[in-house]
Amino acid sequence: MIREVLRGDLNETFMRTFRAANLFLTSILVFGALLVASPRMACGIFVGAVVATVNCIGLERDCWRVVRMRTIFAYYGGLAVRLGVVTLAVTASLLVLHEYVSPVGLFIGLSVSVVNFYILVATVLVNRARTKEVV
Repeated sequence: MIREVLRGDLNETFMRTFRAANLFLTSILVFGALLVASPRMACGIFVGAVVATVNCIGLERDCWRVVRMRTIFAYYGGLAVRLGVVTLAVTASLLVLHEYVSPVGLFIGLSVSVVNFYILVATVLVNRARTKEVV
């Protein structure tokens, strides 16, 4: 299982690992914010990370839909819906929950998936370079 992920095989195992890594990174950031900053910051990180993770799940489904339908319009349709939902969630969080959600924490939470993606890509590239040297 982990070998497939380190090889960079984009299958269901990779996506499950990516979502689990998002959860792990979110947990570390939320607990760190509770210790170092404030509960408002931790709440912002949590809300942002949930929005980003739901967006990643939607992106995965859109990509599979493009493969199945063989048209890029399925991706753009899903992208438009997800961007609307993300915009609505972030705006509602800032307007309605401004007492409970820190804007900086929200930004950090929205960045969790992006940071996690770069960490996984770097891990895959390092593993590929290491296995080429061994072979």
